[in-house]
This record gives sequence, structure tokens and C-alpha cells, in this order.
Amino acid sequence: MSSENMFSVYGRMTALPGRRDELVTVLHEGFRAGGDDSGLIVYSINAALDDPDTIWLTQLWTDKDAHDATTRSEPVAAVSQRVPPLLARQPEGFYGLTLRAGGRIGAA
Repeated sequence: MSSENMFSVYGRMTALPGRRDELVTVLHEGFRAGGDDSGLIVYSINAALDDPDTIWLTQLWTDKDAHDATTRSEPVAAVSQRVPPLLARQPEGFYGLTLRAGGRIGAA
């Protein structure tokens, strides 16, 4: 697969104290709500080493259109509404075009 049009999303979220695992569960449900043919190639939810309530998200999409269509879909939007009450502060997100992608991608 060419990385020419791939779209990347990176984000940081800080959960309310003690609610990180609940936030991770909701985010995972959101990724699954998009369906298998959403254009999401890979995602990871990572714990920050220096803050037990902070997570980092990484997503790789086939293209920006696939990202936009999936994240605006009703199933994903319904799950996404459950995220803000779990957050200690506004999430930060960064978007970009993938210049190069590689490695082995397994099923989640």
C-alpha cells in the first residue's frame, strides 16, 4: 500500500484521576464502531510514562476522507460523546500526511 495519501492523527488526552482505563475502553469502542472497512489502518493507545492519567493516540488512515467520514458517522459520534466527561482537560490533536509507513500491522 502506498503511503502517498495516508493521513495521520496524533493526540494526547488526560483522564480525570483514576479514570484512564475507562477512557481507554471508550476510545477502543469508538475505533471498533467505525467498522472494519472504515479506512483505519492501525491505531494505538499508549500510556504516558510520566503521568498515569495521560494517554497518547496514534492513528493511520488510508486518507483524510476516510478519517472524516468515519469520525462523523453516527456510531462513532455516539461513542465519542462519552469521552468529554472522562477528561481532566481539553484534548490535543495533531494531523498530518504520512511520508513513510512500514512495519508489521496485526489485528487488534
